[in-house]
Amino acid sequence: MAVAPRLHLDDPRLQPGVTVSLDAARAHYLARVLRLGIGDTVILFNARDGEWRARITGCERRAAQLRVEDLLRPPQAEPGPSLWFAPPRRTRLEWLVEKAVELGVTRLCPVITARTVARLQRPERLRSIAVEAAEQCRRMSLPEIAPARELGAVLAEERVPALLFADEGGAGRPLLTALQTHPGAAFLVGPEGGFTAAERAMLRARPEVVPVGLGPTILRSETAALYMLSGWRAVREVAAA
Repeated sequence: MAVAPRLHLDDPRLQPGVTVSLDAARAHYLARVLRLGIGDTVILFNARDGEWRARITGCERRAAQLRVEDLLRPPQAEPGPSLWFAPPRRTRLEWLVEKAVELGVTRLCPVITARTVARLQRPERLRSIAVEAAEQCRRMSLPEIAPARELGAVLAEERVPALLFADEGGAGRPLLTALQTHPGAAFLVGPEGGFTAAERAMLRARPEVVPVGLGPTILRSETAALYMLSGWRAVREVAAA
């Protein structure tokens, strides 16, 4: 039996008997890409209402209607870390956002550093990628995507219990040790060229910052970010076992 597709939908509120309308893009996806029609099942979800079974009641070229039937999963907490990152170039940035959502990140915070080469020009594209990743991986919440800011501004404005920063200098603590000591920490990954000496000094001067090492090899920035998120996920699952 084929698995019903999942669609994230914030409005209207999901409850039994409600009819929801989809825009042209999603109607095309259901009818032309997935070859679904009247009577077929679709799963609708969001963090507020949970996950619901719905059935297609109308499917035209530019619109589709679905009737919400019953609750499959109630809303539930999906705790996860914040990721501060210097944006890599476009293709790798999109890949990073997709995988970070799959691994459970709850906040994406782009950070501009002296050596950051990419700029975020289409934040709506990143949100679209986050939505698609959440639909695929069965999570119900979407991460917040903060506006890009300079590193100094982020450090001054954000409040986190601890910030594990990927120290390419190799002098940091082992990641898993730091995660066990600081389970609620946020993560910081720098640009492809690394942090400047001044940025490293600024980070190390702050009491909440904990430098961590990511092994003996030099990782791309997006790989470093997923290394840290995977470590967090592993520690969390061991603790919950």
